[in-house]
Amino acid sequence: MAFLDNSGDIILDAVLTDVGRKKMADGTFKITKFALGDDEIDYSLYNKNHASGSAYADLDILQTPVMEAFTQTNAGINYGLLSLGSTDVLYLPVLKVNEKTTISSNVKSPSTPTSGIFYLADTSTNTVSKLTTALGASDKFLTSNSTSGPAILLESGIDTSNIAGDTANKLTYLVSNNLVDKSFYVYYDNRFLTTVLGPTAGSKFNNTSLGLSGAPTLDYALAIAPPVTTDLQISNFSSARIAAASDNVVENGNYSTPDTSVSAVAGPRGAFTVLNFIVKPNLNTAYTLYGSVSQDVFSDSVLYSYIDTTIFVQGTKTGTQVQIPLRIIKYISG
Repeated sequence: MAFLDNSGDIILDAVLTDVGRKKMADGTFKITKFALGDDEIDYSLYNKNHASGSAYADLDILQTPVMEAFTQTNAGINYGLLSLGSTDVLYLPVLKVNEKTTISSNVKSPSTPTSGIFYLADTSTNTVSKLTTALGASDKFLTSNSTSGPAILLESGIDTSNIAGDTANKLTYLVSNNLVDKSFYVYYDNRFLTTVLGPTAGSKFNNTSLGLSGAPTLDYALAIAPPVTTDLQISNFSSARIAAASDNVVENGNYSTPDTSVSAVAGPRGAFTVLNFIVKPNLNTAYTLYGSVSQDVFSDSVLYSYIDTTIFVQGTKTGTQVQIPLRIIKYISG
């Protein structure tokens, strides 16, 4: 890896990816579209009070060295730019995992022994039983191939308290700017996981069904998501597309349960989805090669084998992204 000096003329540094070189070799290479990103830009360098005047406000950004072009497509652009028709967009949506305790059917990552990791149990009854005892609740982990149990809940929206999360602002800031995802791409390691489960039609998430209580309603059923081919090509990773539905959690001053106790997004919400996985059978060799075997994970003299991996989720419309640390775990003995 190296850096290019862009303090003078504008530089265009382009290289072909592995796929591009293959197409060049067989005579089928043709540029039909391109994408732009701002991965290397640190917008905090913008200085509107620059001593030399406003014309120099972005000088530090323009003179920041840029990295040479990568050949790997997954490393080329992690934060792609959007084409928006409106010129007055002040906020862009983000994608967040919802672990609010007010919702009984979403999975919460345990705080111990490792905070922030979501556990995925294999299909054996013993693993599910032991994890329920160790973690104290069945909503602290996912169960492989479960179509109705606890799942990972994801929300997209504008994560700021400067804008009320009501219906009017959802229409103004998200819907009118075409910033509501209709589906999401999920990228998963196919060495450990068979496929992804996503929500079926009719799934809903709101806080408006129970009068003025403001309590959440999360209803869904999961089904196998169709595989897709995308530009994000990561070794050993496959991709699937899961559906999204309108996130109808709204702010209402009359609700006894605040909307921020239900939603992970502070402002207007756009879409939500739910997610689970199917663990590949016969992972015994994989636990040895890529994970840890016969470990006392919870300090209770019960032994497990596990593999740590990462799930990548990306909005198909907005490009919003989130990474989910996942621990595939199997009971051994004890």
